[in-house]
Amino acid sequence: MDWIVHIVGVVLWVGGLLAAAHLDGLREESAAPLRGRLLKTMALPGLVVALLGGVGLAVRGGHAVLQGGWFHTKLLAVALLIVLHVLLVKSRARGAWPLPAVGLLALAAVLLAHLKPF
Repeated sequence: MDWIVHIVGVVLWVGGLLAAAHLDGLREESAAPLRGRLLKTMALPGLVVALLGGVGLAVRGGHAVLQGGWFHTKLLAVALLIVLHVLLVKSRARGAWPLPAVGLLALAAVLLAHLKPF
């Protein structure tokens, strides 16, 4: 059950961040209210749900998960996504770079969790 909660949270969070970053890149004044609503009503709740589900998965996985190098690298990608989230909320992330950054960090986290390469 924790993995379902985690996946739903990740989809909401990353989807909200991608949409907000895209709207931010448009530089249209009419997009600002929608961008703010996306971050408050989709991305933030998704972040909370993803973190709760992720903590549940880590606790159930036990010592083996917490010792994995892939897990620490995934946590770094998640921490960077949280930094991007804060930058988008505070309107400090401007230009075209936030959209691919969110996508690449989310992809890295998913691949690390799925493949567990190290």
